[in-house]
Amino acid sequence: MHAEKILKEMGIELKPVNRHGKSVVPIRRYKDLLYVSGHGPVDENGEPLMQGCVGIDLSEEEGYEAARLCAISMLRTIKDYLGDLDRVEEWIKVLGLVNSGGDFWGMPKVMNGFSDLIVKVFGQRGRHARSAMGAANHELSYPVIVDAIIRIRN
Repeated sequence: MHAEKILKEMGIELKPVNRHGKSVVPIRRYKDLLYVSGHGPVDENGEPLMQGCVGIDLSEEEGYEAARLCAISMLRTIKDYLGDLDRVEEWIKVLGLVNSGGDFWGMPKVMNGFSDLIVKVFGQRGRHARSAMGAANHELSYPVIVDAIIRIRN
């Protein structure tokens, strides 16, 4: 089944990315690998959809949703770059940084919001190695930021 069809069935629309100028690129390609820069839970214009510190401002469940929104944001960027999500051969590695505070230690559970969506969309191709770490704060107080390494078909 095609990735974009699955997203549509889930009620997720990948709107075009607003490419306003930045000095850092969202994706760097090396041979058949894509190194995807950190993505927060933002809309197509880069506006935050969620903000706050998990464990203080947000619950674990809200953190899970923030990580899910990071996946959608990242898929939007990948689709913009590749033109077709079915060019993704496999997800290799994901790093999730969870803006966490207090006595919150559920970073892996929060990051499941990202991983669960990717596996649902890509099936076995979406299974990936992953690290989930706590961080003191993020740009615009994003609850989660995620980067990835992906292998693509030419």
